[in-house]
Amino acid sequence: MNNFRRIVVRTSWFLLVFALVFGSGFWLFFSAGANEVAVQAEKPSRMTIEQYTTATGQIVPSRKVKIKSQANGVLDEVLVKQGQWVKRGDLLARIRLRADPVEVSAVQSQIRKARLEHQRAAIELERRGNLHDQHLISDAAYQDDKLKYDVTKTTLEQAERELELRLKGASQQFKTTSTLITATMDGMVLDHPVEIGDFVIKANDLSEGTTVFTIADMHSLIFKGEVEEADAGRLQEGMPITLNVGALPDEQFEATLDFIAAEAKKTDQGRKVFEIRATIQPKLGVFLRAGYSATAKIVFSRHEQVMTIPEGSLMFRGDESYAKVKLPTGEIVEKKLVTGLSDGLNIEVISGLDEQDSVVSSKAVEKPL
Repeated sequence: MNNFRRIVVRTSWFLLVFALVFGSGFWLFFSAGANEVAVQAEKPSRMTIEQYTTATGQIVPSRKVKIKSQANGVLDEVLVKQGQWVKRGDLLARIRLRADPVEVSAVQSQIRKARLEHQRAAIELERRGNLHDQHLISDAAYQDDKLKYDVTKTTLEQAERELELRLKGASQQFKTTSTLITATMDGMVLDHPVEIGDFVIKANDLSEGTTVFTIADMHSLIFKGEVEEADAGRLQEGMPITLNVGALPDEQFEATLDFIAAEAKKTDQGRKVFEIRATIQPKLGVFLRAGYSATAKIVFSRHEQVMTIPEGSLMFRGDESYAKVKLPTGEIVEKKLVTGLSDGLNIEVISGLDEQDSVVSSKAVEKPL
């Protein structure tokens, strides 16, 4: 009985020791395998490297004017519609006058004053004429009196024409009218913010007046956008720009940078930006609308079809660049490189690397268990 018990105890100890040894070896084997890394290597590729910046903005006409009324009144008739092309001098609308009593009263007061001065000048001219006929005053003195008479006559006539315009909207003498609104330039009608029956106010010292129409030259469009302060110093007038318009995803437009603001402005977030403008080259069969959102790509430098590697594969020691290269034998060596242009993801290799070399990635990838 005691012998049997000793055999059971010895067997139990043996199994326990065997389990510990086997488990430790199993754990060490698989732990070492988990820490092994797979070396990733890829050959250099040829591609075009660009350094560029982008600017967001919109498409706007290079010339745009606001058409206003010459008199206070009510919009009586509109003869054009939005999107219609017009020429300078074309009739756009008619105004039904509503004379301002205060202005009419002021003009009537001017007329009364001008008439009195003219009557006084006429009496004085007649008196001085008699003296001139008797050779009691010189010709020069008489001419001065005649000039005063002519000036008062002109002032009276001008005040009477002003009253006529206020009341009728037209001057019969000069065939002019303030009840007609005409185009001041060739272009397209972009907007007419007032409707028939709305009251319109003429421009004066206290008010800019009511805008009746907005006309723009839609044959000459520009891109108006903003660039960050860090990029503004690298821009130059005359640089080519590629535009992508949000409303026309399948189209690209070429433009030329022709304006860079001399002064920065701050955004709501406190960033400093500079305004830029670029003239857009027309594209046959494609109509750009004012206000389209657009993104401009401005290329600073461009190297075409050069040898490149991922920039993450580089190692740096001071000002020198190195890369690990995997040889056909599996050995990994370091090579010193001369690099060029970078786009942030890939970098140009000028020398130090062959097309057949395999560049090792700087990131090691663990083997899965």
